[in-house]
Amino acid sequence: MASIDRQFEFAELIALFLAEVIRSRRTSLRRAAEISRHVVLEIKGINGEEDALRMLTNIEKDFEEVATLKQALHFGYGKSSIKVFEGEIKEYASRVFVTDMVMSSEFLQDAAKSGMTIQELCLKYPEFCNFVYTASDKAGLIASARQAMTSGA
Repeated sequence: MASIDRQFEFAELIALFLAEVIRSRRTSLRRAAEISRHVVLEIKGINGEEDALRMLTNIEKDFEEVATLKQALHFGYGKSSIKVFEGEIKEYASRVFVTDMVMSSEFLQDAAKSGMTIQELCLKYPEFCNFVYTASDKAGLIASARQAMTSGA
């Protein structure tokens, strides 16, 4: 049953990702359908984050858009993640503010929404995700914490 739950969680994340890249015009509807087809063919083999990342790495060879989703998966699934990355959120918003006040404001409003997760923020703002990976030592923090919790450490 846990495997089916994981597959469902991953399917939801893929659906959110595809909706966002279509909405933001980072990919076409046709290309999103192709990505979806690949995921559907392989989703039964996904039993956890590691399997999902492996599958995305294979798909990424043909669909570079998937790189953003792959980065977002590294952050884990905890809703409290936003609080952990508060400093990075503020820093990114202040850097963006200099060139695009509206986008900076929208980013902060989205980050402050109730129930917002770090994955959703990364999917909507891939530049933020890249910023965290290049400017923060917290990039692997949540994934590492989850592994420690599941291994009983």
